[in-house]
Amino acid sequence: MNIKETLMKNIHRLPGLREPKYNSLLDIFLDEYGFSFMNADKTQGDINAYYKALDNVYVSRCVQVYCDESIYNGFRINNPDEEQVDNYTTKYLQNLFNNPQGVNNEATFSMLNSQIWTSWLITGDCFLEVNMDKLFDNVPIGFKYIPTELIGYHEDTDQWGLRNTGYRYENDEIIHIYKPSIKKRNYRWGTSLIDTIGLSIAVEFLGMLYNKDILADKGLDPKGILSFDIGLNETRVNSEIRRLKQTQNKKGTIAVQGATYQKMVASNKDMDFISLMNYSRDRIITAFGVQPSKIGVRETANLGSGTGESQNKDFQKILYGKCKFIEDQFNKVLGRHGFRECFEYVREDNENKQLRTEIEDKKIRNGSLTINESRAGYGLEPVEWGEVPMNYTQYGVTTSSSNGKVEPLAETTNGGGMEKSINSYYSLEEQLQNIREYKNKLYKANVLSEFNKE
Repeated sequence: MNIKETLMKNIHRLPGLREPKYNSLLDIFLDEYGFSFMNADKTQGDINAYYKALDNVYVSRCVQVYCDESIYNGFRINNPDEEQVDNYTTKYLQNLFNNPQGVNNEATFSMLNSQIWTSWLITGDCFLEVNMDKLFDNVPIGFKYIPTELIGYHEDTDQWGLRNTGYRYENDEIIHIYKPSIKKRNYRWGTSLIDTIGLSIAVEFLGMLYNKDILADKGLDPKGILSFDIGLNETRVNSEIRRLKQTQNKKGTIAVQGATYQKMVASNKDMDFISLMNYSRDRIITAFGVQPSKIGVRETANLGSGTGESQNKDFQKILYGKCKFIEDQFNKVLGRHGFRECFEYVREDNENKQLRTEIEDKKIRNGSLTINESRAGYGLEPVEWGEVPMNYTQYGVTTSSSNGKVEPLAETTNGGGMEKSINSYYSLEEQLQNIREYKNKLYKANVLSEFNKE
């Protein structure tokens, strides 16, 4: 074995993960032929259609739910790899996210959060500019939202930039939040939910137009029939029709001469209008994965069963999954600039809190956990009486003692209508004697029969 082999055997090294694309055959192929199926820009017409979808009340409300629910519990800066928190950098990053454009600007994280979720859910992409401080070795000092229609991709330099300009961003100067497409065409761009529910939105739009035509007639059903007398000549009939067209504010009343008005039976198109609108609504809600009650829908027969609590748990899982897309992109940029801290949305897990409470309660009851040990887990100060394990017996709550005696903490008995607290120490024999005396009192008070005296 030569020196090189010896060194390689004793020295364990792992490869870097910075640029694996240079070892990828697919990337080599895309560098040469990717231009043939990759659009540099998202079509302006598509983006305008995405923005127009926000006019739909269910689309707008679903997006708003994600904005509200994600910011409800706030965010935090966490360092999962370090036991000791660096308060200096943690405080800096908290201020950075709370004031994404500086303390003197009106922009807040709540506003930035709303732009992130709305752009991502509607257009499929969200772009954020990372502002750097050149004097402090390019440390991030701000985040700014960039509308999707302003962004384009430059294949020649493998960079994102502002469309139709010479401005291009380095990889650590821009954040791209998106769910990648599984198709080769436009794989660099995200996929929009609006493409999935576009037909449902169109159905609702056309249905509203159909209803609007009926209401615009001010009460006259366009499905009615006017039957003119057979003896009327054509000139008289046309004159009557022109008069009816010029009549304003009919309010459901029609006056004709030489004709009979007859209303037609409602067609299937009329009868199915509400069902069709509800079907469109349900498809939109399902695509966004939002709990129906969160957008004001109370009847959920078409959206599956389950209690409100179970539906809310399902939505929380969907929300937290989507939050990871945003967190990962922010943390990738922070990591590139040397920060070990991570940005994350606060997740409120009531189910785990309840389970933890039940486990601790059982441990306290069987004496395997003290009160102070439980309080320490919640960051609470210890109490004077919380160091001794407690036991729950049929005689009440007791503390364990090494002298073999049972020590009631606050057992209360009721004899002859009088209550007294027993704080002294009793042996097992003394407790049994007290029970016999107590039962004798009940016997004398005619509470117990002679048979149950002992």
